[in-house]
Amino acid sequence: MHGPVMDDEGADEERRLHYERWQWGGRLPSESLRAVRHSNVLGLLPFDSDLVHALDAAGADVQRSVARLAARRACETAGLTTVPWVARALTALMDGRPLPPPFDDTARMWETLRSTALAPGPTVRAATPPERPPYFPPTPVGWGWIPTSEPGDDGARHYELGRLPESPAPAGSDAKLSATHAADLGPVPAFVTPTELTHPARTPLDRGLISQPHFALPAVPAAAEPSPLKAALDAVSHAVAAYGEHYPELLEEIWQLCADRSDGKPDPAIQRP
Repeated sequence: MHGPVMDDEGADEERRLHYERWQWGGRLPSESLRAVRHSNVLGLLPFDSDLVHALDAAGADVQRSVARLAARRACETAGLTTVPWVARALTALMDGRPLPPPFDDTARMWETLRSTALAPGPTVRAATPPERPPYFPPTPVGWGWIPTSEPGDDGARHYELGRLPESPAPAGSDAKLSATHAADLGPVPAFVTPTELTHPARTPLDRGLISQPHFALPAVPAAAEPSPLKAALDAVSHAVAAYGEHYPELLEEIWQLCADRSDGKPDPAIQRP
């Protein structure tokens, strides 16, 4: 006799957790990461989900150091460290003091930037995260998403839920999942839906050239956030945007800082995979 069918509420929760695990790089977020969902964490995840989890595990001191480093590097790459009012803010940030004006008022901060004469910077394209596999809904044991054909002229890929070759098909069952044969599978999770899906062709993103100062400046107030974790996530996110196409250089340095601040003790939670 088969087990009970999952109710709608349980199915929705299973589906949510399955997608959330994919969204967060193969593992569910901690409660502390859930608490900062209002930060830029969801924007940083596509660039390096492992770093997001590592920053969460690193502790407040490392998080604050990362936030300050990210703010400084963002301003350096944007040519802002020689601007007096930005330099004063960075000094206050490193000393743990409140940020001076105009950083005490967001509108005033942007107005000050607009009225500041800046030397022309390098030509930099916007940051584009690495491509990742598309999301597939969960499947029952022994089943998987099977391509139904080669990509068409539009590049779209079509899949259907089918029994995997190494999984013996039950007697009297088609190789495809259908309502009439659901009993052959045992307790089929109710969250397995749909049985067919299409992933459109991916169009390479070209976000064009960026104004680095405008992407870099928000990293300074972000790094001063009261929450060390939110400060780190937001400052790194703004710094990634400021680095544009060169963002891997920044992330490499952030990873190195995390390793250095672990006092040489191996900590699997903050080691780069």
